[in-house]
Amino acid sequence: MHTTALDALLPAFVVVPERPFLMGTPVAALSDLARRYGGTRESYREETPQHELRLPAFRIAITPTTNALYAAYVAATGVAAPSHWRNGLPPDALRDHPVVNVRWEDAQACCAWLRAVTGVPFRLPSEAEWEHAARGSDGRSFPWGEGFEPAWANTREANQGATTPVGAFPAGASPYGVRDLAGNVWEWTASLDDVYPYRPDDEREAVARSGRRILRGGCYANPHGFARCACRFRLPPGVLNEFIGFRLAADAQEE
Repeated sequence: MHTTALDALLPAFVVVPERPFLMGTPVAALSDLARRYGGTRESYREETPQHELRLPAFRIAITPTTNALYAAYVAATGVAAPSHWRNGLPPDALRDHPVVNVRWEDAQACCAWLRAVTGVPFRLPSEAEWEHAARGSDGRSFPWGEGFEPAWANTREANQGATTPVGAFPAGASPYGVRDLAGNVWEWTASLDDVYPYRPDDEREAVARSGRRILRGGCYANPHGFARCACRFRLPPGVLNEFIGFRLAADAQEE
């Protein structure tokens, strides 16, 4: 594909600056989470302890990867299209919706193709980068703040029952202006399922390592407790379903 045509399909990006931010959930908050969202204290233990991180600046896509962009990748490479497409193409009405039915390996391969075609080192965000982009530096529960707003995210409470066009809930943007970080689709991250505190130097983003990978954000079928910025979900990298997509990231200094 000609790069000019591809550029029109790429999402806009925002730089998330290098600054301290809070990752995870305080142990003292576990009982409250269980009362609000169900389960037990142990259901949320994987989010603890809350800890402060400072990551290098990075870029992240303002919206998830669309069917239209993924269709360009499928057409250029001949890889298998998502199973719900027909004749290798997404339905016209879904071109601006997030791509779903993609495995972690599929998301990685799409990033590799984009790197080769554009010269920009696109990749999946780490789960730490994802969380910083979602909650900013103040440890908020949702991208927009503390209280849940049903009209600001495509979760079960929005009663959509399916994906919506990317960016369709602008009021739900994060402090950095990133959209769809709560609901719509779960998003693969680069990170392996590992315990907290998060350590950037322990190779949990290594592509060659085996194990379950972390997804973030919740989806249209989940109640809003799964759309909290600190919520972690994990699946084997070969899993694909109608609730899972991905978002692009890149190092901030790369142009």
